Amino acid sequence: MTTLVAVPSTAAESGDDEPVGRLMLVLDSSGSMSELTGDGRTRIDAAKDALRAVVNQLPDVQPVGMRVFGATQPTRAGAELYCSDSQNVAPVATDNRDDLNAAIDAYEPYGETPIAYALQEAGTDLGTEGQRSIVLVSDGLATCEPDPCVVAEQLRAGGVDVRIDVVGLNVDAAARASLECVASAGGGTYYDATDTASLVDGLTTAQTRSARPFDLTGEPIEGTPDVSDAPRMTAPGQYVDTLPVDGELFYRIPRTQIGSTIHVGVSYIGESGSAGESVRMSLYPGSAPEGLSCASGSAFGNGIGSANPYHFDGVASWKATPDDPCNIDEDLVLALENSNPANAGKPVEIAVYEEPPLADDADRDVEPAPEAPSWQTLEPSGSPETDVVPGSSLASAPVLTDGSYELGINQGETQVFAVPLDWGQNLQAQIDMTLTQQTIDAAHVGYGFSIDVVGPLRTDDGDNLYGKGRPADWNEPLILASTAGTPLRTGTQTPTVAYLQRAGALPVRGAAIPGYRYVQVAFEANVGSNTQPYTLTLKTSGEAGDGAPEYDTSQLSAPEADSSLVSSPVRNVDTEATSADGDAGDDGGFPVLPVGLGAAGVLALLAAGALLIRSRVSAGR
Repeated sequence: MTTLVAVPSTAAESGDDEPVGRLMLVLDSSGSMSELTGDGRTRIDAAKDALRAVVNQLPDVQPVGMRVFGATQPTRAGAELYCSDSQNVAPVATDNRDDLNAAIDAYEPYGETPIAYALQEAGTDLGTEGQRSIVLVSDGLATCEPDPCVVAEQLRAGGVDVRIDVVGLNVDAAARASLECVASAGGGTYYDATDTASLVDGLTTAQTRSARPFDLTGEPIEGTPDVSDAPRMTAPGQYVDTLPVDGELFYRIPRTQIGSTIHVGVSYIGESGSAGESVRMSLYPGSAPEGLSCASGSAFGNGIGSANPYHFDGVASWKATPDDPCNIDEDLVLALENSNPANAGKPVEIAVYEEPPLADDADRDVEPAPEAPSWQTLEPSGSPETDVVPGSSLASAPVLTDGSYELGINQGETQVFAVPLDWGQNLQAQIDMTLTQQTIDAAHVGYGFSIDVVGPLRTDDGDNLYGKGRPADWNEPLILASTAGTPLRTGTQTPTVAYLQRAGALPVRGAAIPGYRYVQVAFEANVGSNTQPYTLTLKTSGEAGDGAPEYDTSQLSAPEADSSLVSSPVRNVDTEATSADGDAGDDGGFPVLPVGLGAAGVLALLAAGALLIRSRVSAGR
C-alpha cells in the first residue's frame, strides 16, 4: 500500500492550534428534495445518509458548521419570506458531531430554493479571517434573486482564501448549468451526484479539500514601488501579495551566509495573455538595485490552448565567479512587474529559499551537468492505487511515490501531486485515459489535457518532448473527431537533478536542486459535470544522492529530496499527530499518514491537510 504524507510546505509553527479549513455545509431543504434519486430513495434520505457518513468521520479539530435553506413549512405568509428562508442549524465549531447529527435528523424538505441568500449568510457564518470553504448541496434552480453565481463571485472577491464547491443531486440541465456557474465563480469544483453512493463521494471529496490549503498561500506582504522602502522577506519563507496595475514592486531578501544562493519562485493564477504579457521578476545585488542583474525571468499569462491556469517561474542568484556581488552582498532586491492589465490586483505567491554555499574547494569536485535523460516506456500497473485525493494547488498536493494511480478529473480542473526527487534522479510522469462519450460530446468548448512538472521553487521542470522525437506510444487525438473508447496517452520528463544544471539553459536550471516536484494534470474546458477517468503513472530513475555536492552547512541546511524547501504560516496539520510507527513527522511535526482504508465505502477523513479518502472516481457517473 502506498504511503502518502502531508506536504510540509504549507505550514509552519505558528502557535495557533486551530487548523485551516473552516467549512460550512449549505444544504437544500426545498420541497423537491422529497423526490426520488437514481437508486429509488428520496433525495432527502440520500442526503442524510451521505451527510452522516461524512460527519461521523470528521476529525475533532475540523471546524465545521451547517446551514439549511428552504426549510420552513409553507404558510400563507408572503412569498418574499421564502427568499430569506435560511437558518444556521449548527454554528462552525470543532468536535461538534452531535450538533451536526441533530441538525441532520431535523432536516426535512419544505420550501423554496433561496440559494443566493444562503450563500451570503454562509459567508457571514465563516467570518473574514483565514481559509474558508462552502460546500453547497442542491437539487435544483434558485427560485429567488439575486443570481447565486453573482453572489459566489462576490464572496470569492472578498479574499483569496474562500472557495465554494457544489454537489448537484439529480439535477436537470438548467440547474446543472447554474450550479456549475456557482462553483466556477466561487473558485471551486462541481460534482454531479445521482444516488447515495455518488453523493457520498462528492461530499467527501469536497469536505476533504476544504480542510487543505488551496490556491495561493503565504504570509501577507506588501511590496513597495520605491526600493528604499522595500519590505524584508526572510528565507525560507512563502509570501502573498497582489500584482500591481503598472510599474514594479520591490522586496529585500537578507542573506544569512556569504556565498549562498538565493532562490525565488513566483506563482499566480492568470488570465489569457500573449507572450509579452507576463509577470516578470528580477534579482539584483542589494548594493546595486536595478543595476547589475543577478537573474531575471517571466511567468507568462495563460496562452490560448493552454490547459493549465497556474503560472510559475523561478530565478536564482548564483554566479560562477565566487566574488560576484550576487554571491556575496548582504541582501538582494527582488523586483516584480506585471505587464498584463487583466492580472492587476490578482494574488501572487512568492517563495524564497537560501541554499548554503559549497564547502571550501568543493567546486572542483562538483560533477558536470548530465545530458538529458531518454524516455523509457511506461506501462500503467494492472492494479493502480485508488486511495488519493488530488491537491488543488502546490499547497495541498499529496506526496506520491512510483506507481500508477486511478483518478478522475472534472472539466476545468487542475490536479496537483508532489513527488520527492533527489540528486542524480529524474522523473517521468504519464497520463493514460480512454475518452468517454461525455468527454467527446463536450469537445465543442475547445479543451485539451496536459501534464506538467513544476520544481520546488516554481520553475518549469517538465519536458513534453515536443520536437524531440516523442515516444511512438504517445497519442493525443483530436478529441472532437474521436469516438468513445479512443485512448489518449501523453507525458513529461524532468532533467536529472545536478548542481551545475544552474549554469545551463533556461529549460534545465530548475533541476539544480533536489526537493518535491509538483506534477500537474489539467483538463481545460468550461466548468461542467463531466468527469474523465484517467491513470497517472510515475517513475523516478537514477541513484538517489548521485553527484550530491558538499555544502558548508555551518549556518544553513542542505536541501533534501522530501522537502518543499519553503514554508508558509498556514497551518494544515495536527502537530500532535504521529506516524504509524509512533514517530512525529519531519519539518515541525508533520505526520506521515498511511492510506490503508479497508473495504469500499469506508471514509477515512484524517485531520488537517493530510485528509485522504478512498475515491471511487464516480462523481460524474
